[in-house]
Amino acid sequence: MNMKRVWEFLLGLYPTDYRTRFGAELSQAFENAAGERRLRGRPAFVRFALCELSGLAIGAGAEWFAKLTTDRSVRGRVLPDLRMMRPPGVSGELWFADARLNPGNDVNEAQERVTHLVGRMVSALANRDFEQARTRSFEERRERENLRRFRERRPNGN
Repeated sequence: MNMKRVWEFLLGLYPTDYRTRFGAELSQAFENAAGERRLRGRPAFVRFALCELSGLAIGAGAEWFAKLTTDRSVRGRVLPDLRMMRPPGVSGELWFADARLNPGNDVNEAQERVTHLVGRMVSALANRDFEQARTRSFEERRERENLRRFRERRPNGN
């Protein structure tokens, strides 16, 4: 039995918004932990796999239950509109940076910030600091939106 296939199947049982937001992170964490458990021997790996896979199946049911029984305005079970919401850990200064930029260099500065944030996000992922990576991901998405707006405002679109 291929554990990765079973994992992906069970992850597919989760609501789409949940899978979109957390699926890659969950899969990566599972693969890393499975690799460590394999080194400890077959019994340790089997216990680990049974616990993780049953937890994943139970979690899918819990997520669907929460999604279907809670009002949409309360549950927050849909992907947020990042253009409207400042995520936790992102400074107001960075979030509202486009309002304070000099219009002459806005595109170049925004592109530099995007590049910098992608580098920091990759570094956080390499260090398995998923909370920091998520924060950098929100910042990077917001900065890409700023970059898009800056390019639309320029007469030649560049």
